Amino acid sequence: MRPGWGILLGVFLAWRRLDPAGFCGRRDGLRAAALLTLPPEVARGISSGKPQVFKYGRQAEQVAELWLPSGKPKGVVVLIHGGFWLAQYGKDLMTDLARDVVQRDYAALNLEYRRVGSPTWKDANSTLSDVSAGLGLLESGRLPLDGALPFAVVGHSAGGHLALWSQLQAANSSPAAAVVSTGGVLDLCYADSEELGGGAGAVQRFLSYRDTYSLRREVSPIDMLPPCRVNSLRGSEAQRGVAPQARIGLVHGSVDDVVPPEQSIRFLVSATCAGIPCELHLIKQEGHYEVLNPKSKSWQSTMDFVREAFAAAPQRKLRGAMAATKREEFRDETVIRSRLQE
Repeated sequence: MRPGWGILLGVFLAWRRLDPAGFCGRRDGLRAAALLTLPPEVARGISSGKPQVFKYGRQAEQVAELWLPSGKPKGVVVLIHGGFWLAQYGKDLMTDLARDVVQRDYAALNLEYRRVGSPTWKDANSTLSDVSAGLGLLESGRLPLDGALPFAVVGHSAGGHLALWSQLQAANSSPAAAVVSTGGVLDLCYADSEELGGGAGAVQRFLSYRDTYSLRREVSPIDMLPPCRVNSLRGSEAQRGVAPQARIGLVHGSVDDVVPPEQSIRFLVSATCAGIPCELHLIKQEGHYEVLNPKSKSWQSTMDFVREAFAAAPQRKLRGAMAATKREEFRDETVIRSRLQE
């Protein structure tokens, strides 16, 4: 171990135990500090490669970084960072993942968006409209990409919320081949009741302290799903909600104590009851932040799902009677798949 590393490691571990909720917000600084302690040749390797920056609006945060592989990309992976929708957490959280994406011969589009505390942020619509506009870059003709390439939307934490929200909109003109939520906040009412986000009212801040329950069908992915196929609802209530054309993947660390895996489990159950296929990967012995490491099992499962979705034929049937849900136990993950009947 290099001189001084033992002290740094001890301070870090003690800090992590004392303030687990604050860890996400400080990850950018920790990553920069980690680079300073690496041997120069390793640090240069991590920092190599420059993305192209594209604006999708007039504000400073309405930008996206496009990372390109050395050859022709096989698809595009859109990355949406998390951080409980707060301004101190930015797209740099996804930089290591973007570099890994291009190593797999895909292009990576790393989105930034306005967040709570940004000078031009007004309310949740600022964030949501930015995500829609950022995804619109793929159809704008401005990117040096083949417009026929398949794309996937992958979000972490609050970014998982935004990724699924983007594909549950009725007005999708060009749907993704896959959408993956990693450690996502997918049930905003439940997240609010459980005081996720360090007990500081993260959901309430995002919704400008408006009633979460009254807005749930506009902003909460689990409530944007169609109702259960067997229900007693009448009229338009029985037909509300959208069955996304994207294949839905959920990846969650089994020991996540920041956004508990119940968030993904509840979404899986609701989607299955609504007749919408879904796939959940519960990663054993990983928590909330491991997926930000390209070597983690969480990230490997995420990209395996994306690869399989790109290779699969487009879904012809989006909703219907479900076959028996399949559960498989592996050494490092539990996989639960709900499927439509043949």
